[in-house]
Amino acid sequence: MTTTTVHHRPTAIAAHVDLKALFRPVLTALRFTGHFLLALVSVIFLGSAAEH
Repeated sequence: MTTTTVHHRPTAIAAHVDLKALFRPVLTALRFTGHFLLALVSVIFLGSAAEH
């Protein structure tokens, strides 16, 4: 008969999951904001280049 010792740290694991769940929408928002700004700058640049 063998006994297996399992060490659980629920507080550390829960905090880690909560941080990932908290930062995921923030990172998604930053990614979309970056893409939006890049598209806006591209449109402005191409629009000014088309005038010349």
